[in-house]
Amino acid sequence: MAEKIVFFETKDWEKEKFMGIIKRKITHEFPDLEVEFVASPLRESNASNYKDVTIAVIYLNSLINEAVINALPSLKFIITRTTGADHIDTLCCKKRGIEVSNAPFYASVTVAEHTFALILALARRLKKNFEKMALFDFTREGLMGLDLYGKTLGVIGTGNIGGHLCRIGFGIGMKVLAYDINPSSELIEKYQVNYVTLDTLLQEADIITLMVPYNPRTHHLINMNNIKLIKEEAMLINTARGPVVDTHALIWALEKGKLKGGVALDVFEGERVLLDESYLKENLPAEVAQKALLTLHLLKYEKVILTPHIAYYTEEAMERLIEWVIEDLRHYLKYKTSRVHFESYF
Repeated sequence: MAEKIVFFETKDWEKEKFMGIIKRKITHEFPDLEVEFVASPLRESNASNYKDVTIAVIYLNSLINEAVINALPSLKFIITRTTGADHIDTLCCKKRGIEVSNAPFYASVTVAEHTFALILALARRLKKNFEKMALFDFTREGLMGLDLYGKTLGVIGTGNIGGHLCRIGFGIGMKVLAYDINPSSELIEKYQVNYVTLDTLLQEADIITLMVPYNPRTHHLINMNNIKLIKEEAMLINTARGPVVDTHALIWALEKGKLKGGVALDVFEGERVLLDESYLKENLPAEVAQKALLTLHLLKYEKVILTPHIAYYTEEAMERLIEWVIEDLRHYLKYKTSRVHFESYF
């Protein structure tokens, strides 16, 4: 039986690139492939249209829950063009015998660089600077920044992305504290990273960054209890996943005069509603809508910066991602198994 592959959430330029590589690397070996590209994400509302799909290549806004899986009886393999897989019910997939693969390495340097760009933006008050320039205000009031040299960088999660952030911080003369359930001896040796408890990191770091995957253990890792430990002058940057940080706790801290260094978020709670307007046409749970409104509330604070989940989004990273997906797809077609087996955290 020929495989039917559907690429969801694809733009025209992605379709062109994917098809070019598929023709070059796959079609000659597997001439019977049926390949389709659609602009919409895969969700409950449209899953019944793809009953014959055997391989789904999805992206950020697809939501693969039990209802979607039940609507796709032929599905055998899911590739997500993301590092995180919190938009997929991996446990349900495992029960159904559906393999799940992610893209763990394509944007490691990319996300670390964006994270540091956010740190620099807060340190040099760029948000206020741009606002003043737009008003033709050339005064320096409110624009005094701070040096990063000698400051303490706290990295929560030292996997591929966190490791690169440790390298960047060390390279400009910062002291690096880290928290991870699996400390890296390489980071300790190369960049003098000092692994400490989460509480110690929150108490001592001048800049706190989050680099952990989202799962039940990391849900609201920064919360109302431990946000009180953070220095008043500290800054907090989240480029991991939105629900790793409790938005209620952020608002509480900002109202109490904490986090004076600023807050920068590339990911945030209620993100899907804010970044994908198609959600507004669906039956939106009240809790999801509330999270989105809380995130919007953050924008009223002068020292809060939001970017729309673009930390991974560079030309080079997209090229690496497309190549990775095609190689994973080819591997599955040849051996009926993925190169990467994304394990459930449940």
